[in-house]
Amino acid sequence: MIEAIRNIGEYALEKEGKSIDNPLEILIDNPANRDTKNILFILLNEENGELKYHGIETEEYSKDKLENYLYKKGAPRGTDITPTVMITTPEKTFNNKILNWFKNYNSDKNNKNKMLQNIYLCIKENKEKILQDLKEKIAIENNIISFKINGKYLGDFEIFRKILVDKASENFYKKFGKISKSENKLCSICKKKSDEVYGFVSTFNFYTVDKKGFVSGGFKQKDAWKNYPVCLSCALTLEEGKKYLGDNLSFNFYGFRYLLIPKFIKGVNKDIQKDIFKKIEFQKDPRFGKKEIKNLTNDENEVLETMSEQENFLNNNFLFYSAPKGFNGSVFNILLYIEDILPSRLKELFKIKEVVDQEEIFQNCEIDIYQDRKKIGKGPLEFNFGILRTFFPRITNNRTFNKYFLDITNKIFTKKPVECDFLLNFIVKKIRDDFMQSYPTKIDTLKAFMLLNYLNKLKILKYKKEESTKMEKSILPKEIGGEMKIKIKSFFDKFSDFFGSDIKKAIFLEGALAQKLLNIQRLPEVSNAQSGKEPFRLRLKGLKLDEKQIKKLLPEIQNKLEEYGKNYYRDLESIISNYFILSGNDWNITNDEISFCFVLGMNLSCLFKKEKNNGGKEDE
Repeated sequence: MIEAIRNIGEYALEKEGKSIDNPLEILIDNPANRDTKNILFILLNEENGELKYHGIETEEYSKDKLENYLYKKGAPRGTDITPTVMITTPEKTFNNKILNWFKNYNSDKNNKNKMLQNIYLCIKENKEKILQDLKEKIAIENNIISFKINGKYLGDFEIFRKILVDKASENFYKKFGKISKSENKLCSICKKKSDEVYGFVSTFNFYTVDKKGFVSGGFKQKDAWKNYPVCLSCALTLEEGKKYLGDNLSFNFYGFRYLLIPKFIKGVNKDIQKDIFKKIEFQKDPRFGKKEIKNLTNDENEVLETMSEQENFLNNNFLFYSAPKGFNGSVFNILLYIEDILPSRLKELFKIKEVVDQEEIFQNCEIDIYQDRKKIGKGPLEFNFGILRTFFPRITNNRTFNKYFLDITNKIFTKKPVECDFLLNFIVKKIRDDFMQSYPTKIDTLKAFMLLNYLNKLKILKYKKEESTKMEKSILPKEIGGEMKIKIKSFFDKFSDFFGSDIKKAIFLEGALAQKLLNIQRLPEVSNAQSGKEPFRLRLKGLKLDEKQIKKLLPEIQNKLEEYGKNYYRDLESIISNYFILSGNDWNITNDEISFCFVLGMNLSCLFKKEKNNGGKEDE
């Protein structure tokens, strides 16, 4: 992993024209956010040997001037590395981030500098006027404060440039009140002897020694360099690799984010590597729109399809993380790391997605389509990981759902088995909630069926042992069913992986028959004053169904249809009865499977419409 990030860093350095010999180019941070339009400068000019305050100047922000602004984020509760700062409130920013920065340097007897002393005295003396002027100038698009001294930026002064490089480099070897570095040792990354190696180089949280127990070899933090020695050159290259990942290979994933980290097989030509990175950059460009992209996630900039088109000379590594304070913030939690996913595996995920998406029942299911959180119309149901997220939703403080969601995501990428019973438990809970609140269940039911089909076709859906070894191929008597039997057989043949037993088929069709009864009960001539009511719905027990209830429902449904004089479904009833007979008495099926098969039949009942004598179809 570290080697992959170093490789990305080398590409980024070359692309940006940066050099390891100029650490400043690598260490500076970009203080802007998407709202930033301007930057505020505190103007100080020298007059008669003294610095005088000359007001606040607003200048349009430019990414090309990062070396002029000279920003580098510092400790969360302390000052930043330089006095270029991001604004919270004028008082807090000026007092805690700016004034304290100069105060700290003036209190350090070993590092006293005449220029820094003069700046401190000037801004301290003019504190109230500076604050008043800042308040008048600050707006949403002005979120950065810096200095201009005699018309020059901070980056024009060697003292500030040296402070940034020295202080930022200290993070590689000075932490926890300890110094961990050594001279003339071998770097664990480039495998070369270096003048100095450092012990606290921690790109993300791959490696940390914040507690003594995390350090082997005597548990001494100052000896951390022995475990993971890194030279300055490699440390800087890793920093650049991290920046490139944050800018180009960080993506949304249903409440989380992930880094896509390509790792090339040893010996792959550098030009091939550059070509792949350029393809990624091109696809993420807002102007990109020449090709329709199929997505597996909710990030419109997703590049997984592009990576699936490559040869197997690289592995794709996925690092799922949460960073409440931003990518470069103090909190960066690694939630899941999936490694060594070949392009051929990604290609398979897209291939199966395409097969499942083309199924007619999903094509005919119109759902709301969103772009940038705005509804832009309707479209067919398509598979992505949001389908899975439906049944493990993002709920505040519910770590269990998040854990299961990421665990199944991992299994999909790595081709590990997913327990069908476990998945159905969460699916049925969601659909029951819909049903009990009188919400439509069709979308969630079809999403669940799509998910099960997707996992089935990936050959990772694991049924209980008894069912997986007994895939029944039952044959109904020729005189049973007629035209209806043809429709039913066609459907079960198409989804034979799921309907592997007669009992599942019987329950599914009984659900379809129940829905037909509910449709009839909504007719005004049937319900009279209670138009739109479905009294039989109460007999479905909130979809908490078991074998006993399923066996009772068939005659009850038939009796109601006869009572209304609208039993158009005797062929369907005969087929259901025969499937019950073929299934025997030993029902090897869970209550969740029973409930899901039943509600799936309810929502697909329209596939089995009865032709009327006049050539039309039943009213539904």
